[in-house]
Amino acid sequence: MKLDITEELQDYLDAKGKVVLNACPGGGKTTAISQKIINLEEEYKSTYGSHSGIACISFTNAAKDELNLTYNQLCGRTLQYPHLVSTIDSFINTFITLPFYYRLERNFARPQILESNERLDLFWKTKYRNRSGKLVDGLRNPMNSFKAKTNRSIYYQYQPSQIRLEPDGSYTVNGNAPAEEKVDLDVFEKYCKYIKGWQFEKGLITTNDSAFIALRLLKKNPSIGKWLSKRFPHIIVDEAQDNSLMQHQIFEELNNQGLANIEFIGDPYQSLYEFRDANPQLFLDKYKNEDYLGLDLSNNRRSPQRIIDCFSLLRPEAERTIKSACETDLKEPLLVYRYKADNRGDIINHFEQYCSDKDYKKLKVVVRGNSVRNKMLGRDAQQRPWHNSMAYELIAAKIEYDDKNLKDAINIARNIVIRLENQDLSFAEFGHLRAELKTDFLFNAHIIKFVEGLPELSHTIEDWSNLCPAYIKEALNLDFDIDFGMKKTSTYFAKATRTEPVSAHFNRVDIDKTSSLTTVHQVKGKTLDAILIFFDEKNHASNINFRDLEPENGGFLKEKKRIIYVAMSRPKHLLAMAFPEKITEAQLKEKLGDDISIIKLE
Repeated sequence: MKLDITEELQDYLDAKGKVVLNACPGGGKTTAISQKIINLEEEYKSTYGSHSGIACISFTNAAKDELNLTYNQLCGRTLQYPHLVSTIDSFINTFITLPFYYRLERNFARPQILESNERLDLFWKTKYRNRSGKLVDGLRNPMNSFKAKTNRSIYYQYQPSQIRLEPDGSYTVNGNAPAEEKVDLDVFEKYCKYIKGWQFEKGLITTNDSAFIALRLLKKNPSIGKWLSKRFPHIIVDEAQDNSLMQHQIFEELNNQGLANIEFIGDPYQSLYEFRDANPQLFLDKYKNEDYLGLDLSNNRRSPQRIIDCFSLLRPEAERTIKSACETDLKEPLLVYRYKADNRGDIINHFEQYCSDKDYKKLKVVVRGNSVRNKMLGRDAQQRPWHNSMAYELIAAKIEYDDKNLKDAINIARNIVIRLENQDLSFAEFGHLRAELKTDFLFNAHIIKFVEGLPELSHTIEDWSNLCPAYIKEALNLDFDIDFGMKKTSTYFAKATRTEPVSAHFNRVDIDKTSSLTTVHQVKGKTLDAILIFFDEKNHASNINFRDLEPENGGFLKEKKRIIYVAMSRPKHLLAMAFPEKITEAQLKEKLGDDISIIKLE
């Protein structure tokens, strides 16, 4: 790989100390980071010895993998000990929380990081018989002792999975204060203390808990920070616009305890993880802070100017300064489709054929989120034939397997198989076993074989409801029967549906070619040849719409506009967009210019 050293890039390669690099889309930040690591390796070996290295921390596994690949392309090697490329969660867990957890809790179970916070809600659910002898749902003690103002347990207002510890030790509900009209704040605090105390004792901690524990450990035990600063005297935080306040405070604490070189690399316009507490304003604050050296990468090496100008519509006019430095411009116009409710599949097929004719191999069709994606894949079926959620999970696993998404199929089926094969495990024991078996290759092979043998979805709902439980019992060698609890009829289950194929309601029915359909979050950080973005019909607060193609009035871009920005900035050659047909050609040209190519499908 040939590296073009510009003045901006050289400034970054030379910078040390506390650095913030604001890199535009396609600005080459991954290449810059990789080259900087290469430049520093020999120097740090002679300065710090063979057991101290550079830690490059990113927000996602995809970004981490991209960095490893770029490093290899630049120098022909793989990055090895004492250096490290890791996700931010893994770094905090591996080097702070898990090894030093014993300093926080005297009596505790071996800690594990929960993959799904919702597991915390399941522990407290139970069954009991009421005065009439009927088996009904209830809560384990002492949940009913924490009363909301409705005189029901606070659990029903704010479930354990929603309770979060903030950096100052206070408790929130997914980052928000509880409503005083719903709960007494003193009772709420006692409820939260009990839940978190129980979790920490059992060693069942969320990602947010782990960050809180790490910050607390660093503040109470400065020796941890001093050791970590010697182990990694230079830390580069990639995708830093997606860091939370807690994560920023962890790095600031490390800096206070001796970490001399800390870099934050990112682009606040590409922050997509507010649901995980991402706060791009904190990145901007550091960029403007005199204590940090603020640098820029402002030339886009990926896209031609027409694509840059399109996603720059979301930036204030004074900040539309990104210039194209791409080497190849194929003069592709912006493609625009106008879709109807029933022809989105036709549009995707047209786009994929267009890309095939042009030999664009890296292409994606993206939507706002998984709910929209699932709807386009035919997974939003209104029919709900079974009481037991296991039936729906098995169908999802089978669909993923048939589409060769083995990882997703295994992840869905793993919980089911462990639960069925280990009926007597406690909640905590189940969690520990699941963590152990996640990387057990023989067990994963067992899961694949199990999913492969599930009855085909071409069977009728009635037949599948009988075939599947029988298969499960035999395949897993169970000594008890499985019952999906098929409904007689309900609002979401018409009687006539019994004789229709499962695939008619739970399959990819709308689109024949689905390998390219994904979400914006899945393509973040990637370079594509072409992308097709579907804009939503309804003007819901979370939907991306035609009217969102403009800067935010009086403030920084909201996340849904940043989603559009990220999607539009992925392609090297072709940017295509699909809008509902109610958006007229005149409106499209007024917003996007006269040079767009509006595709009309017969």
